[in-house]
Amino acid sequence: MSRADAKMSSRLAGVRRWANLPLLLTVGLLITYGAVIVHSAVSGFAAGEAMFQRQLMGVALGIVPLAVLWALDYKRLEAWLGPLVVLNAFLIVSPLIPGLGATAKGATAWLEIGGIRLFQPSEPAKILTIVIMAIVISQYKGVIERPRDVMRVLAFLALPFGLILLQPDLGTGLVLIFITMGMLLVGGLKPKYFLVFALIGVIGVGIVLKAGLLADYQEDRLLVFVQPDRDPRGAGYNLEQSKIAIGSGGITGKGLGQGTQSNLNFLPERHTDFIFSVLGEELGFVGAVLLLGLYLALLMTALEISASSRDLLGSLVAVGIITMWTFQIMQNMGMTMGLMPITGIPLPFISFGSSFMIANLAGTGMLLSVWARRSGI
Repeated sequence: MSRADAKMSSRLAGVRRWANLPLLLTVGLLITYGAVIVHSAVSGFAAGEAMFQRQLMGVALGIVPLAVLWALDYKRLEAWLGPLVVLNAFLIVSPLIPGLGATAKGATAWLEIGGIRLFQPSEPAKILTIVIMAIVISQYKGVIERPRDVMRVLAFLALPFGLILLQPDLGTGLVLIFITMGMLLVGGLKPKYFLVFALIGVIGVGIVLKAGLLADYQEDRLLVFVQPDRDPRGAGYNLEQSKIAIGSGGITGKGLGQGTQSNLNFLPERHTDFIFSVLGEELGFVGAVLLLGLYLALLMTALEISASSRDLLGSLVAVGIITMWTFQIMQNMGMTMGLMPITGIPLPFISFGSSFMIANLAGTGMLLSVWARRSGI
């Protein structure tokens, strides 16, 4: 090998040490795929081009937290547990401050100043919650068995979860719960506690439904997948149109921009909650399999990063992001096909939403931070 070849090989090795190329490639492909589907989904809107530009702006802005978090040693965040908890709570509560919040889809979850809708604070709150829970759980060195330790961990979840429900944003609340359960599984929580949590969850759902604590639209969304004829003009209608769209796509779909359910405005929220229905109708089974393949590559790469971490904290951060993406993927796709309740959870890197895109890229930055320091570098 010549000296030039050796130098080039050394440079490539340095790049691979700091950058997980499969992760970057997969995220880039997902963003590109999402941009194509979003453009098709919003093309029939009067402000379609402006919405598409906003999606691209979300990608551009998301590169900033990705780069910052990639450069930051995640271990340094351990010393900032208290401030992170306060910041997380403030972010979630900020839309509820009079004059600062905007309501959409029944939840006051948007920060709005001077009539300009800025962003959805619950999205970065997901990433902050992952970091906070990772710090707390890692303190137990992989063994969580005393009830008081379990209660302490759950207390750190209860704060953001309770504040999210004040908006109320049930979908984000569910994401936080599943994130924490995934991290506790890796963090050493004894199996008996998961059985207790499952029992409490079943009882809690029953109490909430019986006591009428949910708004009518929220209850309809949760129950329509077991009672298809429930709310035929609302959640039931949405689900039916979604099934028609996906089923009509066949093997190869009708072609980009040719979806009748979308173009004739039968399909609701087609650029956000039901964007997978647009993909299924226009690109068919082949398009759906391609998306699933990209998601599988994303999650497998993230699992590799978690397994290669130098410490438990890094593994937990990666697992939190993996759990967040996995739940959102399964929930979103499932609800469009009637396999899961309709909760309004978007599809990672695909659904329209700049706040959502920025949060996903921030999660990618955290994964890269863990990868870059897997050997203590």
